[in-house]
Amino acid sequence: MIGIGIDTGGTFTDAVVYDMERQKILCSGKTLTTKAHLEDCIAAALDLLDPVYVKQAELLALSTTLATNACLEDKGSRAKILMIGMNPECMPNLREVYGAYGFRDPEELIFIEGKPEHLFEQPQEPDWEELEGKASRWFAQCGAVGVLQAFPRANGGRFEKTAKEILKKKLGVPVTTACEMSDEVDVLRRGAGTLLNTRLIPLIAEFFQAVKHVMEERNMKMPLAIMRSDGSLMSEEMAREYPVETLLSGPAASLVGGSALAGQANAVIVDMGGTTTDVAMVRDKMPLTSQGGIKIGPWKTTINGVYVDTFLLGGDSAVRFREGRLYLDGRRVIPLSFLAGRYPQVREKLAALGRQKRTHTRMLHEFYVLQRSIAGQPGFTEEEQALCRALEQGPLPIEELAEAVKGDIYTMKTERLEAEGILMRSGLTPTDAMILKGDFPGHSGEAAGEALRFIARNLGCRPEEIPDQVYGLVEKKLYCNLVRILLNLEHPGQQRTLEQENIETFIGLCYEKARRPERVSWMQVPFTVKFPLVGVGAPIHIFLPRVAAMLGTRAAISKDAPVANALGAIASQIVTRIRVRVKVEYRGAEFLGFSVYEGTKRNLFRDYRQALDLAEKLARAQVLEKIRRRGGFENPAVQVEFREIGGKGSNLPMLFETIVEATAVSAFRL
Repeated sequence: MIGIGIDTGGTFTDAVVYDMERQKILCSGKTLTTKAHLEDCIAAALDLLDPVYVKQAELLALSTTLATNACLEDKGSRAKILMIGMNPECMPNLREVYGAYGFRDPEELIFIEGKPEHLFEQPQEPDWEELEGKASRWFAQCGAVGVLQAFPRANGGRFEKTAKEILKKKLGVPVTTACEMSDEVDVLRRGAGTLLNTRLIPLIAEFFQAVKHVMEERNMKMPLAIMRSDGSLMSEEMAREYPVETLLSGPAASLVGGSALAGQANAVIVDMGGTTTDVAMVRDKMPLTSQGGIKIGPWKTTINGVYVDTFLLGGDSAVRFREGRLYLDGRRVIPLSFLAGRYPQVREKLAALGRQKRTHTRMLHEFYVLQRSIAGQPGFTEEEQALCRALEQGPLPIEELAEAVKGDIYTMKTERLEAEGILMRSGLTPTDAMILKGDFPGHSGEAAGEALRFIARNLGCRPEEIPDQVYGLVEKKLYCNLVRILLNLEHPGQQRTLEQENIETFIGLCYEKARRPERVSWMQVPFTVKFPLVGVGAPIHIFLPRVAAMLGTRAAISKDAPVANALGAIASQIVTRIRVRVKVEYRGAEFLGFSVYEGTKRNLFRDYRQALDLAEKLARAQVLEKIRRRGGFENPAVQVEFREIGGKGSNLPMLFETIVEATAVSAFRL
């Protein structure tokens, strides 16, 4: 079977055609991501593929940064969450606590009373008539709604499910219940994930609409799948209902694609992109997953995803100088070589700067580039409007821009325009250094070469020495962060110690020692890595092999590493897990039995084995239904595990509950 994988990253959008039976990439393409119009870059990536193979494809799988970016930027459509059984009077006292989970606006929370049966001596049914009568006013203009109740395990989430039916009937919008997403105990974490999911539902719907429009234009008739945060696929139907599960879709795709290319059972996956480097792990051919739910931007969620550590290092990281030394800034800028390819005047202006004999503390070689117009838009100062007007005819270096708005380079205020993506800078980057050294073919490095003359004067060195210095900065940052990440994994209880500044200094000293092993020394380098480093991303082949050698291991880099994320999207399978709980019930000191919920119905057994049998039966049936909805085959193999909380072999005096977890794995059903 032939499938197409597409990854929309922060800098590039990649596409591959993949033969899933032979596990072979047939062709691939890479284009720049158009963040404001993802439809354009998806279309451009598809058009780079061999049309003969595209016509034979039977599945299109996607990985996208849409949900991740919405979290990081705290964006999303209008949504609210109904909170059943929580006290609104506590809100002022818990404002900071709620905010720590991602809740920002108290108006997003609607409270009604309710106490579930089997827990309270005097249970209280929510006022369903009030909800039905006020729903239209409470949730006016919402694109989606969430429902959360306190203590859902006490009645199988019955309050949430009842409220969902009422709201769907009254509002006609998607409704997400917290109990269907997670059985997490932390009510605020469940609520944050639920609210975030409702905010993302209209966004993912727009994304699918754009993808389908591209497919219709090319007469592509095939099902869609999307990469989940745990490295598995799910269907379009499920993604529309639970878009929050696509958080970290891109890093998950790089992990799956990288391990598929390397064929390693155990490996460290290192994905270097334009802005960041993502590090993930594979153990026994399975991705290492995060514990306790994904935390991203202001949101703490219950969504389980691949373990990934991200740090600011990429081909487009700004290379700057301070006090006579180069350093890597976390800011992403447009490489000068790329900018000059579009605007020839950039090289001329840099050449003029290079001929001058002055030095400066400011980055005079950097340009400002207009990304989108704000003409006529309210909320911007006259200076901000003037800055954008000055750049409408093309990019300008900082001094010329200041002169155009009758200001100076020290007081010119561009911070807000840059933060909102209206302006972007262009400057020297590791990509420029790669082009100058001949490691990134297909682009001219003349403009970057001219910028080196100005930078070299400020450093007191020769221009031709700078690309090697840039390589050294990237190498050191990659080494130090890999050691930091692996130390955190090896010693999870020492996180506070490992975050101290002196640890960074120590790791830096180890890098200097590893970089020059030929020097006679009394001590050996302390850090070695047992597993290979698998490289993903366009620039990784330049930097990873030497870092791997310093860590006593090897770098595994395939020729298809630049498109590994797109490969990961199509090479993945569907993995589904369901948990059913057998809870030990007491009334005071009186033992009542073992309860198992079947929907909202509570089954109570005196015999433990009978309770386990029903829980296993329910888990198997539910996991098969869920994997079918995610797009898998009807009857995949199912594995069931039993985990007791308390009792024998634990520090707890008695058995509290048993978790019955069923796992099913399947290829995508066409």
